[in-house]
This record gives sequence, structure tokens and C-alpha cells, in this order.
Amino acid sequence: MALFDIKRWAGILVFFLAGGAAACFAFVTVNLFDHAMASRDFIRKFGWLAVENGALWQVAELIVWGSVALACWVTFKICETELGLRYHRWTGTLPKAKRAEENRPDQVTR
Repeated sequence: MALFDIKRWAGILVFFLAGGAAACFAFVTVNLFDHAMASRDFIRKFGWLAVENGALWQVAELIVWGSVALACWVTFKICETELGLRYHRWTGTLPKAKRAEENRPDQVTR
């Protein structure tokens, strides 16, 4: 499970993960828009016949692509926050709430 603990990763790896997630998000959202427009045109042109011949499958694909885009965006935001905290820790300008949280002794979790 240490693989998923991003606080233990080297900064450059977190940076590259953020870049990869941003690139994936950009690609998927462009693809998502193309799929949505194609599905809309397909249903508009053929109506109920389109629904019978696979328009619902296209809607399912849109949901999957939307979920992938959301996962990429959340990954990017997690990496961005971690890199920001590391920078503030390094410069000594950590926000007061985070500073108080770091100085608090760890509590045992069950």
C-alpha cells in the first residue's frame, strides 16, 4: 500500500504523475466532447431507430469516458496539492492551519 501513499514519492515522480494526469484529462475530455456530439447527431438524424441500434451504448460510453476524465482530474488535483504543500514546507511558509496540524502529535488509529 506504500505505492499509493503519494507523500512518500519523490517530488519529480509526483510532478510527472500530475503532468500525465493532466494530459490524459485533456485527451479524454476532447474525446468526450466528440462522442457527445456524434451521439446527439445520430439520435437527431435517426430518432427512435438510433436508440434501437446503439445510441444507448454510446450513452454508456459517454458515462465511462466522463468517469475516466473525473479520475484524471482528481489525480491531478491531489498531486497539485501535495506539490504545493511540499513547496510551502520547503520555504517555511506553510499556512497556519496546516502548521498546527503538522505540530499535533499523531493519534493512534484503530
